[in-house]
This record gives sequence, structure tokens and C-alpha cells, in this order.
Amino acid sequence: MQKIKYFVKLVLIGSLLALSLPSCASSAHKNKKNSVDSEASNQNLDQLVGGVCKRADTGVFAQSFNSSKILYTYKADTPFSPASNMKVITAYAALKYLGPDFRYHTRFLTEASNVSSGGVLAGNLYVKFDGDPTLQLQNLDAMVKQLTLLGIHTIQGSLVIDGSRYDSNGVSPGTMDGDRRYCYGAPVEAAILNKNCVSFRLLPTRVGEPAQVDLPYGMQLPIMSSVSTSASHNCHLSMEAGQNGDYHINGCVSVNAKPSSLTIPVPQGSQFSEAAMVALLQLHHITVLGDKHFAVNDPKTPLRVIVDVPSKTLAELVVPMMKHSDNMFANTLFKTVGAHYNQQPGTWQNSASAVKAILQANGIETTSMVIIDGSGLSQDNLVTARQFVDVLRAAYRDPKIRAAYFDALPVGGLNGSLKNRLGFHDTIGKVHAKTGSMKGVSALSGYLMAKDNDVIIFSILVNDDFHGSLFGYRSFEDKACRSLLYQYG
Repeated sequence: MQKIKYFVKLVLIGSLLALSLPSCASSAHKNKKNSVDSEASNQNLDQLVGGVCKRADTGVFAQSFNSSKILYTYKADTPFSPASNMKVITAYAALKYLGPDFRYHTRFLTEASNVSSGGVLAGNLYVKFDGDPTLQLQNLDAMVKQLTLLGIHTIQGSLVIDGSRYDSNGVSPGTMDGDRRYCYGAPVEAAILNKNCVSFRLLPTRVGEPAQVDLPYGMQLPIMSSVSTSASHNCHLSMEAGQNGDYHINGCVSVNAKPSSLTIPVPQGSQFSEAAMVALLQLHHITVLGDKHFAVNDPKTPLRVIVDVPSKTLAELVVPMMKHSDNMFANTLFKTVGAHYNQQPGTWQNSASAVKAILQANGIETTSMVIIDGSGLSQDNLVTARQFVDVLRAAYRDPKIRAAYFDALPVGGLNGSLKNRLGFHDTIGKVHAKTGSMKGVSALSGYLMAKDNDVIIFSILVNDDFHGSLFGYRSFEDKACRSLLYQYG
């Protein structure tokens, strides 16, 4: 008798919940060409979507890979700001157009036929940056060491830094000013070192005297310090970005304290790579007799390669971009696609056009899609949930890029940006998806490993005009994945 009462109570509660669903979820299954077999089977997901709609706007699309059957759709054709879900598109376009084996090459070149017996390079030294997002100061240092191994101690001509692979506009339109102050928003340039982010130290000197600013390899950067050395142990530091791309550091360091480490994004146009090359050549006692400047190689001048440092393969580079949502990796790949596709320096505009053209060539509809950058840092990007699913489907069905693309995605409960999410017994290891979050935006798009060797391709996009907490939206995304797996996986 008690079991019967409990069953009746559950039915009544379920009926009340169904009646209380907000209107924003009631249209979730209208006008579908391929509706699911049972409206009731999606009731739980309807309730989840309904709950989110009270606070924000959302688009959801889920589809079976094997049958192409639409499993769930709500505002699937409404464009949303996607945040870092843009990397889903960037990774596909880069792997598809450049190929998984693509590598960047950082090179030293010269027009001189050889090095004289006296160790003089009778020509210019060209440093050709290719946009390698992994290039570090120590890599450049190792390249300069190779010059010394060749016996070179004097450059008779000039030092010419060639960063012409991309244009000089390193910050994408729609990027918030506040994001430029952090390393994740560092400017994107072809002549890139340390992801255009520099760590330096403040060393105490004598009490009352200015603290010493210690930059790597003795380079110069626009850092204005008024930090003093104090006898007090209660010292604090503050740093502000100036109007002209400089940084102002205030406060004090204790006289007996260990060096304080600070990290800043390199200001756009600071010629950081040129400063690094000058410092490294001096460090290795190589004298440049000519000028030191930025320039573009004259294509009519035949140059020979002295030193060539290749990057890892693109298949390897997309891993940190996707698993750890690295903006610099994404935007360099974005501009690289634009440069190679258009055979001219990569810009935000021609890279966006190139990515759209690659998508269209592979049957992906882009009419309502707005692409500004490759990382999603710009708030002006707009993509629909259906378009994300179409990109994910195209990547999964392509045997040439499928493994590299799929393996680069974070895995629920195991690694990447999903390491601490979806670790439930019914989802761990089954969700391979890209996260996305910024002020007012939360997103999750990827693959759910379902039964019968099927894969559910899904995209969930949430935009909140009131910029509320993202915790609840991430919880919604996780619950939606569990619901889809429960019903179809």
C-alpha cells in the first residue's frame, strides 16, 4: 500500500513539474524535421533548459553521429557568443587546411655565400619569425649559440627582424581592455617569444633605495618602477597598465625578502623580439656592425638558411590549445590559416574569411556566423549550436584529422579544462568536449560516447546579459550531458 502511495506521489510531482515548465522550454521540439520518438523521453532535459531560461538565453543541439538523428534541439539556429568554443572551429580549419603534420619554422638567414675564415658574416642576419606560439627565449638563445658554433663573431651587415607573417594589429576587435592586461590576452605577433608574456624580478637593494628591475637577458621593456627597498616586512606591490603600453609598478620590497616575481604581457609594438635578439647576440659576444631594425625580406634577394628550428607538429600544438584553452595558440593558428590561405600577411579580417571559406568548402553553413578571432576572446564572435555540431561532425568523419582533433579535446573527469567536471561514474571518460567561459558566456561542445559505438555530437551555449555566476550554467551543461547519456548512451 505504501509503495502505491509513493508511486502516486511521484506521478503527481512529475505532473506538476511538467506544468510548471517555463514557456522558453515549451518550444524545444517545435518545427523539428527529425523529432525524437517520445516527447516524454526528453522531459528531464526540457526541465533543465527551462530552469536556465529563467536567468539566461541558451541554445542546445544534439545529434547522433551514426544515424544523423536529431536527439534534442532548442534555439539551435540562434547565434550566441561562444567564448572559447571558437577553438572548436579554429582547430578544425587549421587541421583541415594546414594538415596535422604542419610545422612552424623559425630561421636565421643571410645573403652571404659563406662565413669568412675570420668569423665574419659578410652580409645581413635575417631573423625570420613564422608565428610559432611555442618559441621561448631559451630556443632563441640556442639558435644564437649555433651561430657561435659556426665560428661567427661579427655580422658585417644589419640585424633584420622579419615578423611579416602577420600584420601588426595583435589584439582582435571586441577584446575587452581588461583582458589585454593579462597574459591570456597578450598581443598576437609573428615575432613571438614566451607567448609574448615576460616574467621578471624585483630585487631589494639598500633600504631607501629603488628596487632593482631584473629582466631576462638584460632586455629593456617599458616598465616604470617606483618600488623602493624597505626595512618593513609589511610590503605590497601594485601594477597598472599605462595609456601608452607601459606598466607602472608601485610599492615596496623588504630588504631581506627573496626577489619578487612578476609577469606581464608584452605591450603591442614593443619590439620585444628585437630587444631579445640584440641582448642574446651581445651575451654570446657577436657584434653587429650595421643597423638593428624590423623589416620585410625582399623576395628578390636570394637567402640561404643558416639555422632552422621547427616547431612540434600541428597535431601536437592543438592539444594545449584545446585541453587548456590557450588563446595564443588559437590566435596564431587562426592568423597562420589566413596567411597561408591568402598568401599574404595574416590579419584578423582575412583569417576570418579564410576560416569561413574552409568551413563552406566542407559543407558547413556559415550564413549567420560571425568570426572575429580564433580564440573566442572577442565578444563579437557569434555561432549557433547547430553550426558547432556541424563542425564537430565534419571533424569526426574525416579520417585524416579525426584522431588529432578528438584526442586534443578535454575529457570529463580526466584531463584538461574538464578534469574537475563530469567525473561521475556514468560520465567519466565519456565526455570529450571544449569548454568556453567569459563574462556572461558559458559553453560546452563536443562528443558523448554512447552505446552501440554511436557518438552523440552536442553543443550547449549560454549567454547571460546580466553577467551572473557561471557556476550554475556549468552545472546545467554537465547535467545536460548526463541526461543525454542516460537517454541515449
